[in-house]
Amino acid sequence: MLTRMAHRGPDGEGKFFEQGVSLGMRRLAVMDVAGGGQPYRSEDGRVVAVFNGEIYNYPELAGTVSDHGHRLISRADGEVLVHLYEMYGSDMVTHLRGMFAFALWDSRHQRLLLARDHVGQKPLYVLENTQTIAFASELKAFYGLEHWRAEVDPAFLASYLGHRYVPAPFTLVQGVTKLQPGEATMFYGNGRRQRWFYWQPPLIEPLRAADIDRSAGELDALLTTVVQEQLAADVPIGLFLSGGLDSSLIAAMAGAAGRRLKAWTAAFPPAYPGCDESEWASEVAGRWALPLERVEVDWNISAERLKQLAYILDEPMADPTVLPLDGLARAVGGQTVVVLSGEGADEMFAGYAGYGEPASLKPLDSIPPLMKRAWIALGGPGSGALRRTLTPMSQRYRGVGFTFDQNAQEALLRREWMFPDRPEAIAHYWSQMAATSPLQAMQGFDLKWFLADDVLLKTDRIGMHHHLEIRTPFCDHRIVEWAMRSPLALRRNNHRDKWILRQVAKRYLPRTVVERPKRGFPTPLTAWLSGPLQEIAWDTLAGSRLMLGEWLKPEAIRAFMESWRRLKRPNSQLSRQVYALLMLEFWLQSTREQNSRHRAQVEPARES
Repeated sequence: MLTRMAHRGPDGEGKFFEQGVSLGMRRLAVMDVAGGGQPYRSEDGRVVAVFNGEIYNYPELAGTVSDHGHRLISRADGEVLVHLYEMYGSDMVTHLRGMFAFALWDSRHQRLLLARDHVGQKPLYVLENTQTIAFASELKAFYGLEHWRAEVDPAFLASYLGHRYVPAPFTLVQGVTKLQPGEATMFYGNGRRQRWFYWQPPLIEPLRAADIDRSAGELDALLTTVVQEQLAADVPIGLFLSGGLDSSLIAAMAGAAGRRLKAWTAAFPPAYPGCDESEWASEVAGRWALPLERVEVDWNISAERLKQLAYILDEPMADPTVLPLDGLARAVGGQTVVVLSGEGADEMFAGYAGYGEPASLKPLDSIPPLMKRAWIALGGPGSGALRRTLTPMSQRYRGVGFTFDQNAQEALLRREWMFPDRPEAIAHYWSQMAATSPLQAMQGFDLKWFLADDVLLKTDRIGMHHHLEIRTPFCDHRIVEWAMRSPLALRRNNHRDKWILRQVAKRYLPRTVVERPKRGFPTPLTAWLSGPLQEIAWDTLAGSRLMLGEWLKPEAIRAFMESWRRLKRPNSQLSRQVYALLMLEFWLQSTREQNSRHRAQVEPARES
């Protein structure tokens, strides 16, 4: 298992064995490089822990455990875990601030504690079968188990098609679940198991009003604290700077704290007009005297590269921004160990354009439903908007990554594999949020699933594959709590996104940067599918050797691809659908190859 995780930790490994229990870890050394090895042990050796991530309030916790008589033998942040457990038991998780996944074995009471950080910045998978309970930061580690092979769980194919990822706690692999953000689980020696949330975002109805200046001051102080905490490292630290509001504000706050971090920005070639933002990054870097490197990302897109990305991502996930992120991380990985990133601000402060839909549809509420249906039946202008007003938010919203609606899923999936695209956990969420404002409910959904299962998944996988720890200050759970309690008008004001964040940014950044409309990580997916990806997509999805054909109707996929190919100007939604099918097929191919290699390795070992 550790061999298959070596890319996550090139600086060494640690192991612990006891009858019936094994713990292991690979290390990317960030704190106490020379002396911070794992596993961590309590003074009597009865509590042992392995850990992935960073605990940002380590200095405070180190003082606490020392005051209680515990002896720390290193400056590694994870060492406090065993002592906090001795002091607080499983409630120790509530004392942590940071990004983490850890496993802790209590030999005295014969119990294993697993936990994942509040917002889901670090992953944690759990495999349970008749022979073992195993856990790891990536699915591919399970190929280290002799009796295991990855088998597709078709019950969640519809979930993938609907969301472009599989929402936690499920995966597309049978027998494997993932802990959700803010979740912990305890396995007991007698077979009993307990699973609970130690933290969840406050998704109650937000405040109705607040003073803008006071609120901006509060957020400024909180963000400043979080950024300063995340600047702690014993290795080189830099940042990804897009030139957009989020990463620019982090750069400015680091600069205000006296840290002139080296920054990297992805540069797009002229063939993709409107995507290159490096000039904006240069403006921010110049304002704070930051050394800036433009990374000419490798835009060579081949079937092999996409299959490699499917392998790296570990789960099927159809977010096209992995392509520029991978190119950027590949170039930066050899130059630094830690980078800060602006991911998470859109979910916290309503930055996505789709969050404006409730306000834009509000004027249509005065039209009687009967008149709306009549107009829709006639196919009049604006029928799509009217149709959305007749569908409750709980039924129509699938998050930022929405791809195939229910009708499209039914057209593609074989009848025996037609399952609801919303697992029970999501259905329960919408029933809880029935009386909450639509914007709060939409943001809450994306906080609980899209952020962890898409945005942070790709951030973790791509970063760690290239030996980079990517830190995301906006994903500190205190920022989440502050944002989700703030009035809706501070998040979106007259269709202007991230209103309160822009008020904070005015204190640090040029007005040209603060007032720029949101662009996101620019990815010319439609242009790629009309260019370098066109033949790859056609040959892969319209061919006769389609692995997807076991669960989806090959004739339906071919008809879909033929209609796509005939279009002179494919729209962005259609491009996302093609890309979702393409990445699912490449993930299946990658899984088959890993299963074959695993079988080839295991069978000779049995014979010998």
